[in-house]
Amino acid sequence: MNLRSWGTVQLALAFFVLLVGTMVETLPQSSISVSKEQRNKQEAVENPSDDYDDDYDDDEDVPSQEKPEISDNALLGTSLLTKDYIEEARPGEQVTLKCEVSNPTANTIIMWYHNEKTIFQHMTKVKHDPRYLLNPDFSLQIDNVQLADEGIYSCQLLPNQMTVKIELQLFTPPRDVHIMHGNKIINETLELHQRDRKFILLCSAKGHPTPVITWSYRGRHLDEEYSHQTGIVLRKEFLDIHEVKPQHAGDYECMAQNGIGDPVTRRISVVVKAESSSEELEDDDMDASNVTAPLEKGNPIIHKHASYINTAIGENVELVCLYDSNPAPRKIQWIQDDVVVQQAAGKTTITNDHHNHHNRTRLTIHNVQQKDLQAYYCKIENELGEATSKTILGQQPGGAHLIYSNVSDGLLHTWWKIHSIQQISEMQLLYRGNNTKYTPIAAEISSHDQNPDGYTWTVRKSIRLPVGEWYVTARARNLEGWSSAESLPHPFQIRDAMANIQIASIGGGSSAAHRTLPALSSGSGVLVLLLLLLPFVKSLVY
Repeated sequence: MNLRSWGTVQLALAFFVLLVGTMVETLPQSSISVSKEQRNKQEAVENPSDDYDDDYDDDEDVPSQEKPEISDNALLGTSLLTKDYIEEARPGEQVTLKCEVSNPTANTIIMWYHNEKTIFQHMTKVKHDPRYLLNPDFSLQIDNVQLADEGIYSCQLLPNQMTVKIELQLFTPPRDVHIMHGNKIINETLELHQRDRKFILLCSAKGHPTPVITWSYRGRHLDEEYSHQTGIVLRKEFLDIHEVKPQHAGDYECMAQNGIGDPVTRRISVVVKAESSSEELEDDDMDASNVTAPLEKGNPIIHKHASYINTAIGENVELVCLYDSNPAPRKIQWIQDDVVVQQAAGKTTITNDHHNHHNRTRLTIHNVQQKDLQAYYCKIENELGEATSKTILGQQPGGAHLIYSNVSDGLLHTWWKIHSIQQISEMQLLYRGNNTKYTPIAAEISSHDQNPDGYTWTVRKSIRLPVGEWYVTARARNLEGWSSAESLPHPFQIRDAMANIQIASIGGGSSAAHRTLPALSSGSGVLVLLLLLLPFVKSLVY
């Protein structure tokens, strides 16, 4: 390196030193040590008599005259490090609730509370429960946690008066599931009048995670399309009807499920009563609202029936048809292959009775044989018309009913229920776009439960779909073949997650992409300048 280059390097280094010095001069006075003379003046004010030890280093830095206020906690050196948090566990597990304390002393006192009731007062147990243990690190240990242990736990540090709160939540299946109308729990039947403009049902449920509620009406899942057809508005756990009509009578069922244990269902029957005129009252003192007129005259109305029933050879099976009729029916028939089914000892039984404020007819087929696997028609006829419903008896699985779904993390999560006495061997989800054919995708069976009439299989499946509108249904196969997919596929709208992110403009500028970098400390600034100048100096040297 020649003298000219060395001179250039010296010039650059001098510029760098000058720049660093300028930065130091601009730093706040609180970040620069005071001079020795200033320290001596401060010591003279604060300490009139010199009582320092002989080995005191006079060059040691001393804080500036404007001292920050020192809290009691800082003087004691003891503080509570744990912050408020939520602890989750399963019933029967051992749980440890943290209460981390820095620099504990002999004077440190720890208090533990559960829902404001004292558990431990320092080392003394107040709540005499052998499942509770206070660990040496002040954490609270609970063995075999139960539902009653849920709630807010508080760890208080004394004498500092610092407190941390921990909420204990247990993973539990749905419980306390009720259908409510107003503040009243409905167990079986709810009576409404046509004059009622609106009524609301609430399906309440407890559990953790919070149970997801789905509704069914007359045995069919209330999806968006079915809700629109019936005039029933769904709002999560609420079900609204804005104008009560006779067709709103029937069975309503809510299902609560949260992925822990089995779903829990509750069912009620809604009866819609017609209005009666005041002339029909025999007693003037009787309240007209307590009098019910007969059902409006017209064709019979069939409220509920199964469109398909899974059975097996040698089983007994019952076909049910719930209906209302005014005038009273003159014919109640079950028809198979255009032939009226007659009662036959040991083979078929027909029962006509009343159930849940509806008329009911039941056809029981004993010892099912291959020739019995056909379509059956329930026919109700009165003098004004007739109503007919169709039920197919077969050995293939029943239709897959969607009981829960949601979209998260780009995945569509679905939960289906299928009835089949026979072993399910395969399950498929089928999806399509607006103008595409169905694409099948294999699904796994998650559980099954035996009921009096056979098995109900629960199937869960999550699939990743692109942004757009999709139609999804499902089917299952047993040894007898595939079930039919549900007649109405379920529509799902997969949205772009980024479309929901709103980017705010910073500082009122026109560019939404503009971001403000955090301010650099003086040390960071010097380091950045040094790194920037190194390539320049290197280029001069070489």
